[in-house]
Amino acid sequence: MKRERLAWSGWVVAAGLLGVLLGSGFQSPTLKLGVVDLNSVIDKSEDGKTSQKQFQSMKKSREGILEFIDQYRILTPEQAIRFRDLSLKTEPTKPEEAELERIKAEVIAASKKSQELAIKPNLTPEERTLVEEYSRRSMNMNDLSSRWLREFTDEVQKYVADKKEENYVKARAAVNEVATKETYTMIFEGTVALFGANDITEQTLVAMNAKKPN
Repeated sequence: MKRERLAWSGWVVAAGLLGVLLGSGFQSPTLKLGVVDLNSVIDKSEDGKTSQKQFQSMKKSREGILEFIDQYRILTPEQAIRFRDLSLKTEPTKPEEAELERIKAEVIAASKKSQELAIKPNLTPEERTLVEEYSRRSMNMNDLSSRWLREFTDEVQKYVADKKEENYVKARAAVNEVATKETYTMIFEGTVALFGANDITEQTLVAMNAKKPN
């Protein structure tokens, strides 16, 4: 069976290219324009880096679970659930790490036994029963891995959406802080600098990082 992969791209924060009025609650004798690259601010910020790191960790652990099940498709339901739970722990204890390795070893040994029986010419009744059991487990794992693939994808996509919104709000607040302090009339969001506009991307990054990261 073709190995199932999680269809996740890299970490993406799409702020959009919109002209937004920021820091306009004050009067200025002259029009003072600024431009900011919010995508760059978020990606380079401490909050953004933390979000990217957590995203990669979530992606790696879930892909590892699906790849193991795909390679050794004869886990019992109990082994599969415990394997998933232990694999998703961010800070497993030593006993939990040992238990995870024990489950892996048991599954690998069962897989080897299954391969040996598959080419054995004359099976005993007990061995035929075991072959049938391995076949049932494999079918169960097909269904289980498909379900977990959907669940894992939903979990990570929700994480990305929540963090994108959270970090975008923080970046906008940092823009407002800089705009108010420097008495800008209007700040445009985008990567293309307008004629006569000042780029406040670095100032915004400093302001955002000055806040305590989550």
